[in-house]
Amino acid sequence: MVIDDDKAICSLFEDAISMWEMKCDSVCDPIAALDCLKMNEYDVVFIDVYLPVISGLELIPQIAKYCPSSKIIIMTGHADKEIAIKALRLGAFDFLEKPFEAQILYHVLQRALDARKSEQQQVTLLEELKESQQELTEHKMRLEHLNTQLMETNKALTIFAQNIDRERENVQKRIVLRLKSVVAPAIEGLKRDKNLAKYGAELDGIIRSMIEELMDDMSTDGKIASILSFTELRIASLIKNGLTTDEIADQLNVSPSTVRTHRKNIRKKLKINNAQYSLRNFLLSKSQNSVAHNS
Repeated sequence: MVIDDDKAICSLFEDAISMWEMKCDSVCDPIAALDCLKMNEYDVVFIDVYLPVISGLELIPQIAKYCPSSKIIIMTGHADKEIAIKALRLGAFDFLEKPFEAQILYHVLQRALDARKSEQQQVTLLEELKESQQELTEHKMRLEHLNTQLMETNKALTIFAQNIDRERENVQKRIVLRLKSVVAPAIEGLKRDKNLAKYGAELDGIIRSMIEELMDDMSTDGKIASILSFTELRIASLIKNGLTTDEIADQLNVSPSTVRTHRKNIRKKLKINNAQYSLRNFLLSKSQNSVAHNS
């Protein structure tokens, strides 16, 4: 836009700028120019210093108010250096001395357009940075929320596993007590059997010893009891008590090779892969750990 009360100057601007394939509006009345600026946005506004009703210097703050991104260029005479400096202090981008050549006008106009383009790019980059920062903040909040959920889930799973372990121990204890309550009457019945009367004391001692050892093993290490079969559990108990393979075979009335097979199966089920590691030491350590835990 060109604001100048000289129609010849306005025509000169329109012709020159049209030749450079740009659009130019010109207004002679400064009040009408303000009304136009309220409704339209211009990249560059040329203002003559000397205008009727209101001066060009007085227009600068008002134009900056309505069109803050427009570049204002004040037009002055050759002797109006101080006015030009004052215009720059009021917010004008540049000044153009009259009379001027088309080449000078083009140079001043192009500087103003380049400056406005650069400012627009900076504004765009700033907006993109703000959007990126907001996205990063939202992403961080989502990650923190997921981390909180994972921690809560892990805590719940830990409590669940602890409850399962306690329930398993309680079940095993109930099984042992039930076994004892069922087997004890059976022992009494065997003792009353006339045909087994002479073996009553020996049978009573063996069976009760087996029950006590089984109950002790299951109470001290329920996981081992749940993994091994009854026979393997019995052999594991004897191994823990220090009996050799031959001694276990004699006590259980089986062959030593059968005991060795059971020993291999026990090691496999308990995942003892190191052949140098003593099975008895392993069972003793499990028993000691369980006692310490219960204490």
